[in-house]
Amino acid sequence: MIRLNLATDYALRTLLLLVARPDEQLSVRAVAAFYEISSDHVSKVVQHLAQAGYVRTGRGRGGGFRLAKPADEITVGAVIELFEGPVALLDCVAVAEVCVIQSGCRLKRLLRRVGDQLMAELNAVTLAEIATPTPSALAHRLIPATSLLTALRLPSFSDLPDDGPVVPAPDALL
Repeated sequence: MIRLNLATDYALRTLLLLVARPDEQLSVRAVAAFYEISSDHVSKVVQHLAQAGYVRTGRGRGGGFRLAKPADEITVGAVIELFEGPVALLDCVAVAEVCVIQSGCRLKRLLRRVGDQLMAELNAVTLAEIATPTPSALAHRLIPATSLLTALRLPSFSDLPDDGPVVPAPDALL
């Protein structure tokens, strides 16, 4: 199962709340209370978002944070990649020479294509497109999973080129 980590979830939720409240500077405590999540986790997420230039922070009385970029310039894919790193469904997709059959493996090519399609879909969606107009609705709606899965027209094995056998011939092992 492909699953995003908790920090990614909190980052997306935090950004969506900021989009819904564009004229407000929010505190870590307010975001944590709104979503009923750990303020320590929200604080770490906000620091990472600030370092990446997605939020601007202010200290002291009246401090907090707000979006540093317009919501229509922040893609869901960019936020996910910031917290998750590059999409690689198996080690062999991102790292060379981790498997003896890697050079001719059709599974690797399939998983790379699926990962590329997933990121293309996520990079095509901005926070502005998925944000809801009222903050109370944010707890119930991020990205509808069914529409995302439907949009990912996954390739079949018949679409992959045939590069010969995946397993080395027995005499090649000697």
